[in-house]
Amino acid sequence: MAFFSLSMVLSLAALTAAETSFSTSHAQLEAKMILYTNSSWHLGGFCLDQAGEGTTKAAEIHARVEWEGTKSLGETGPVMLVAFDAREERWGAVKDSWGQMPCEEKLQAATMSRQLGGAHSYDDFFFRINVHQSSAMRDWHFAVLTCGATERAQFSLTLQATHGALSIFGANTHFQTSSCPAVQSMNWLEAAHDEVGFWLLLVVVLLFGCSSVLAIVACRHFRKKAQMQRFENTAVAGGAEPVIGRPCSQLGEAKVVDGQITREVATAGNGASAPDSCV
Repeated sequence: MAFFSLSMVLSLAALTAAETSFSTSHAQLEAKMILYTNSSWHLGGFCLDQAGEGTTKAAEIHARVEWEGTKSLGETGPVMLVAFDAREERWGAVKDSWGQMPCEEKLQAATMSRQLGGAHSYDDFFFRINVHQSSAMRDWHFAVLTCGATERAQFSLTLQATHGALSIFGANTHFQTSSCPAVQSMNWLEAAHDEVGFWLLLVVVLLFGCSSVLAIVACRHFRKKAQMQRFENTAVAGGAEPVIGRPCSQLGEAKVVDGQITREVATAGNGASAPDSCV
């Protein structure tokens, strides 16, 4: 009896493993699973580079879908292919509750969503995904969602990054960590060593700074010289140099008031008159 129970457990485990499989190769994700109603499968993803100068397109991914159901894929589910970039409002909004979050909330947080088979009835088809990002390189997580009653049948999906992928990670991994390569810091002098434009700009800035200083010094010099010139012109226009104190010529014209005896008048008859003093 115990042997029979053990055999049943091993058989169920083997059946489950056969229904769902994920694999990765060089810049390619492959997934095979039996679809269920209201379920989700994390497929893995890529670290995609940022776009180059003059464009916003960072990467291109080719997708292939194979469906073995009795209905067309667009008539069941719907079955959605979604992608989340690593920003906090995208993958950060679903990573901690991926297994419990309903389909609608995952779709709201997704950077990209596409209903598979919604525009045609093919069971084997291809399409391309163009990824646009220009601010930084990021991980992109891909997943399949079934949002409603879905036919239980075999489903296969292949995602191949034709360009722009810096790294690849497998299914149900890197929920909390990044697969992107670390950015190495570089000394600014080493980075500028071969940049001719940087050194030309540096020379222009230095010349502009020196010219500004010389212009300020020259302006102050000419301003001071102009002030001195105006002062000299004003002095010449005023005539004789200014006299401090009482003019000597007016001392002899002073009159003696009746009843007042000054020393100069009192001694005038006793000796020769002395020259006037100017103070």
